[in-house]
Amino acid sequence: MGGGDKRLSTAKLISGLSQAYGMSTMRRREKEITDKVVLEEILRENQVGRLATAVDGEPYVVPINYAYVEGRILMHTHRDGKKVRDIRRNPRVCFEVDSGEMIESDDPCGYSWEYRSVIAHGEARIVEDPEEKLRTLRLISDKYAFGKGRKLDRAKVEGFPGLVTIEVRVTGMTGKRSPAKTKEQ
Repeated sequence: MGGGDKRLSTAKLISGLSQAYGMSTMRRREKEITDKVVLEEILRENQVGRLATAVDGEPYVVPINYAYVEGRILMHTHRDGKKVRDIRRNPRVCFEVDSGEMIESDDPCGYSWEYRSVIAHGEARIVEDPEEKLRTLRLISDKYAFGKGRKLDRAKVEGFPGLVTIEVRVTGMTGKRSPAKTKEQ
């Protein structure tokens, strides 16, 4: 076992023990969001997420529209894109969403950021089955234009032969929030 493998094993052990005993690995534990309902709410509410892949030690992050449904992050793309090539080589991915607001101050050191964020880890798969692809596209459409998903049918989807959908089965997630606090408070 090489040094990298040992570090990875140690990291997994620490993470597993932390989760088993309810301990956080987050440095600022008071900012951690642990309630699954809140984590899922943040994932459902955001409009843009960032999908991260890694192949041969090269990370890649891309903003993407998505839908979060029952422990799955769903998105669509073209079959010839980099994210699809990366997922075919390494299905382990990371997905991040955040929302927030700048809190201004007269003192430049008093600026703050009020935010909520989620980082999800999971296993991605490329979906090419026409019926599953149609269901996924309807869910994504309904997120951004509620009720419009029913206008999609198999014939319309088949009109885009390069279209694939991606399903990420979430295996774990962490959340963080920062209340707005300026130096004056």
